[in-house]
Amino acid sequence: MTAPAITDLLERWRAGEADAADALMRAVYPMLREIAGMRLRRYARGATLQPTELANEAYARLHQARATDWRDRAHFFAFSARVIRNLAVDHVRARGRDKRGGDVVLVPLADAHELPQLAPDVDVLAIDRVLSELEREDAELAQIVELKFFSGLETDEIAEACGISRATVVRRWRYARAWLAARLADPGADDAP
Repeated sequence: MTAPAITDLLERWRAGEADAADALMRAVYPMLREIAGMRLRRYARGATLQPTELANEAYARLHQARATDWRDRAHFFAFSARVIRNLAVDHVRARGRDKRGGDVVLVPLADAHELPQLAPDVDVLAIDRVLSELEREDAELAQIVELKFFSGLETDEIAEACGISRATVVRRWRYARAWLAARLADPGADDAP
């Protein structure tokens, strides 16, 4: 479905049109499921959450946020990236993997749209931790990483969602990769690249 069609459905849904909610669900659910599947396929082992479960829960949370002033399709999927990130992290924490060690859900960073591979695998909780740290230092940069890593948006879509140029996204993504590489390689590092 085209961006203007989704944007129109978002506006109609926000306005309370019942048929718009159903049409939006039909339009975005396959995309949410695809995003969820991409994120879950990146887990090296131990993932018990299924793409359908993640997409269903993401859509339920998005439905609760109906009053959000959706600017467009990119804004909707940026919000979706945050929801999917939170759900994935919540799932890992609920299983207690961060306390017990072993059988940690791992995410190969090499698959994360050019994010450098620092070790064979990096766990999703480590990614969330450094991304939260980055949010405190540079919220826009953290949003770019979140959109790339958790939603799989393309550079042009990220630029649209963030209201910045494509060139700025490319430049900031390069910096973010280096920053994340340093933090994930040495969690105690004080100096960013």
